[in-house]
Amino acid sequence: MPALPSLAAAQPSRPAAALRPLWAALTLALALGACNQTSPSPEAQAPAPAPSPAAQAVPAAAPVPAAYTPPSANELYRLVAPIALYPDKLVAQVLAASTYPDQVSSAHQWLMQNPQLKAGPLADAANQQPWDPSVKGLTAFRRVLDQMAGNIAWTTALGQAYYNDPTDVMNAIQVMRQRARSAGELKSSSQLKVVQSSAPPVQAVTAQPGVVVQSAPVVVEPPPTYITIEPTQPDVVYVPRYDPQVVYGAPVPYYNGYSYTPPLQVAEPVPVQPVIVGALAFGAGVIVSSALQRHDWGWRNWDLRWGSPPPPPPPGGWGRDRPPPNWQRPAVVYNNNIYMPPSAPGYGPPPRAWGAPPTGGPDPRILAVQQQQQRELAEQAARQSQEQQRQTQLMQQQMQHDQQMRDMAQRQADEQRRMADMQRQQAQQQRQFADQQRDMQMRQQAAQAQSLEQQDRMRQAQQEQQRQQQEAQRQQADMARRQQEMQQRQQQDQARRQQQAAEEQQRQVRAQQDQRQAQAQAERERQQSQMRDQQRQMQQQAQEQARQQQQQQQQQAQEQARRQQEQMQAQARQQQQAQEQARRQQQQAQEQARQQQQQLQEQVRRQQQLAQEQMRQQQQQMQERAGQQQREAQQRMQEQMHQQQQQAQQRAREAQPGPRDGRDGPHGPGRPPRPGEQPPS
Repeated sequence: MPALPSLAAAQPSRPAAALRPLWAALTLALALGACNQTSPSPEAQAPAPAPSPAAQAVPAAAPVPAAYTPPSANELYRLVAPIALYPDKLVAQVLAASTYPDQVSSAHQWLMQNPQLKAGPLADAANQQPWDPSVKGLTAFRRVLDQMAGNIAWTTALGQAYYNDPTDVMNAIQVMRQRARSAGELKSSSQLKVVQSSAPPVQAVTAQPGVVVQSAPVVVEPPPTYITIEPTQPDVVYVPRYDPQVVYGAPVPYYNGYSYTPPLQVAEPVPVQPVIVGALAFGAGVIVSSALQRHDWGWRNWDLRWGSPPPPPPPGGWGRDRPPPNWQRPAVVYNNNIYMPPSAPGYGPPPRAWGAPPTGGPDPRILAVQQQQQRELAEQAARQSQEQQRQTQLMQQQMQHDQQMRDMAQRQADEQRRMADMQRQQAQQQRQFADQQRDMQMRQQAAQAQSLEQQDRMRQAQQEQQRQQQEAQRQQADMARRQQEMQQRQQQDQARRQQQAAEEQQRQVRAQQDQRQAQAQAERERQQSQMRDQQRQMQQQAQEQARQQQQQQQQQAQEQARRQQEQMQAQARQQQQAQEQARRQQQQAQEQARQQQQQLQEQVRRQQQLAQEQMRQQQQQMQERAGQQQREAQQRMQEQMHQQQQQAQQRAREAQPGPRDGRDGPHGPGRPPRPGEQPPS
């Protein structure tokens, strides 16, 4: 089936474009007539009047669109599966925007060309585009718009189904939500609030210009219970990402023309780690603050009305295609009015209200009376809607101002807490620095005490070594002296024994001489002379031998004493070397301790300077942030006051009676009414 062209391009090429305000007015009148509880029967309600002859001639020249074939229940389930688990307000925007597939493609291309637009500037720029309000609202949800533009055949089929079978489409959404909840995949979380009840929630819709119904028989029966999905945080919307083939328990095949692939990355912000809740994944939330609500097509201007269960049929029944007139079917709500889909080629005939006769014409008198009543009711409903919108806007502005003041107070309290935390951290750092200095001093004192103790031990060891050396020298001297005395005594004893032996020999000789005096005086003298010579020689030999032995002993003692003295000198040199090494080690330890103390002092000084610099920078940043926040708050308050003044002036101008140009309607000069708005009477 052909896709619906954009609003700007469709107006000159669509022959029936001039009849749209007329059809909207007639539909509004018929809806108010259908909702009037004073009507005694469906026959008393007036149908839409026949168009003028000129209007009948214009569509006759247009090509005949192909007949719409209602999808089966399973096809509807597959068709709504990709969006059934979205929040209700987002589902309303998607259903409404799906009736403008060409505008969805245009908006997608426009976003790709303007990736830098965000928040308020994005809303202002989108408001200047000739798109339907639902398409403008979806510019804040780029992934959803990417999904619809990337599957344009599926988007077109969804728009055609909603245009022709809105009740079946919304009933199919409820059926898929029931399946996901039964499978354990749809449940409340920190991103979504899921509520199931036996009756649909009551919504205050001030005006109902024609409840959107379908002409074909009902395909999907209303569910016994209703499930609503809302954001857990009112100002942050998380769009779930899921595979529609696996999230509903039993496998659901993809709809023909839908491809489950990651959406196009259009102006992707800072990557956010997705949050997984069962089979649902959530990326970064979309903040729907006042920046996105400055126009009348924002997040809070859309909603879904799930209708109410039909009463039991009478005994005769009223048929599958004709429920009672007062039964409200499900519909998309825009600005507290039922959203009316466009009339376009390939989308079938325009929707009608329950109770309006499909053919024939009413009594002109009854029609005139009903039209007058309907105009009065419409004007009253419009005034009530405008007053309610004005009060709502004032309340929202007051709430936003209060929220801004609370946010500012909260930010100031957070800054004060951060300053207190910083001061506590600095105090803790100072205590740690003092503890480090105290530990360093204690370690230095312990090192000095250890060094002194080591010096005392080395001095005691040196003294002990010197004492041992002196004792060894004394012992060696005593030993040499005793050896010398012993040798002298031995020599003296040997000389005395030799002398005694010589004297004994002399006595023997004298005895022999006395005995032999008589034998030979000459022999005696000769022998005496020989004996004297022999004695003298023996004495000389004994003396020479004693002298040689004494010299050898003295040389040995001197050599031993020299060796001992050399050993003592070597030991003294070793002691001196050990003392020198100990002195050097002590100097090195003192130098290392001094360097460590200097490094620690330098490190502490740098830390103090860095902490002071950080405190100064943080204080400066806090002051700048507080000044910026104060300026922003003042600027916002001035803007709000300026807007309020402009609104008050606008209301005053509207309240003043005066002639108007026929081209200027209640919605502005030259602008046709938006879907759901009342055309000028």
